Amino acid sequence: MLKTTVGLTAGLILGSLWYISPIFKPFPEPTGKYAVGTTVMELTDINSKEIYSENSDENRNLVVRFFYPSLPSSDQKKYPYLGNKMPYYQKFVASYYQVPEFIAKLFLRGIGTHSFINAPLAHEQGSYPVVLFSHGLLGLPSDTSLTILENLASHGYIIVAIDHSYLNALTLFADGKVTSSLKLSEQFNKMSQKEQKKFQTKAIDVYKADMKFVIDELAKINEDPASIFYQCINLQQIAAMGHSAGGTASIEFCRNDNRCKAAIDLDGWYDQAIGQEPINKPLLLVFAEKSIEVTEPTPEYLKRKETTLEQYYEREKNIQEHKEKLCSIPNCSMIIIPDATHNDFGDEMFIKWPLKSWNEVEPYKTIELINNYIVKFLNENLR
Repeated sequence: MLKTTVGLTAGLILGSLWYISPIFKPFPEPTGKYAVGTTVMELTDINSKEIYSENSDENRNLVVRFFYPSLPSSDQKKYPYLGNKMPYYQKFVASYYQVPEFIAKLFLRGIGTHSFINAPLAHEQGSYPVVLFSHGLLGLPSDTSLTILENLASHGYIIVAIDHSYLNALTLFADGKVTSSLKLSEQFNKMSQKEQKKFQTKAIDVYKADMKFVIDELAKINEDPASIFYQCINLQQIAAMGHSAGGTASIEFCRNDNRCKAAIDLDGWYDQAIGQEPINKPLLLVFAEKSIEVTEPTPEYLKRKETTLEQYYEREKNIQEHKEKLCSIPNCSMIIIPDATHNDFGDEMFIKWPLKSWNEVEPYKTIELINNYIVKFLNENLR
């Protein structure tokens, strides 16, 4: 009897592990007419020092991953999720959640994408509009928003996904160097509320400087005969898009750089870093319903935020007025995604139950809604 029970238990455990592996549901197919190609580049800003490095002589180095319109081909190899970063990410997950590394490898194996490595650029159009994409602050890198980036590329956009070094969990360079936000995250969690806001504001400035530098580099890439993007990057049609801090930075970058023609903010609102006046360029604000709900704060929350109940409600009122003022012009739209949370703008929403709660937002309908708003906005305001 004992052997039977042990056997059944082991079978259930193994069956559960097999069900959860990989931890993501299949990513949805891109909805545009193009296949999607992807390639990666490293860019060094020789005019900017790395403020987050212990080496004061280090220049600011960035990894950018491109997603772009391509043509279907049976000869091209599919890009595995996170590419060469995956072994490092598996170790990170094992360490962060304190589980054996083989468990992390089991859960994070065989995750497919719809992108082809170094596929030829489709030349149906003479050139393609560009969308810069930036990740959130101290969170996951930009290519964990794959379900948004691939879809947009399939509709005829060149996506430039920026990993802001030291400000996301994992940036991998070709020489094997890895930068991570873990140290900064530990420091951030020990800061006062005032210190955290100062840190966030400085980080937004770094994001904006990175965006400016990347556009400068795109102009050079566009004139390089050896590049697959040679004379195919439309530098007159550039938009900035980001999630969380990346969304805040996109608004302010587009406000101040005339090369940016439109901005998309995906659930980002660092109010201390956003100007009060409209940016006078097309702007799409997309918020998760759960992110903007104003609920009764707990005493622990008020203590952590170093604020009173009255100050809390006053700030929430001011934030809403700020959003409405920023979006008070005809070329701005503000969209609320029903039942969504802050993390429902990336691939995390496709994590399977029970690693994700059974009653969370339905991922396929949610990403379809988000992608439809993004594509419609850019088609109307960038092309």
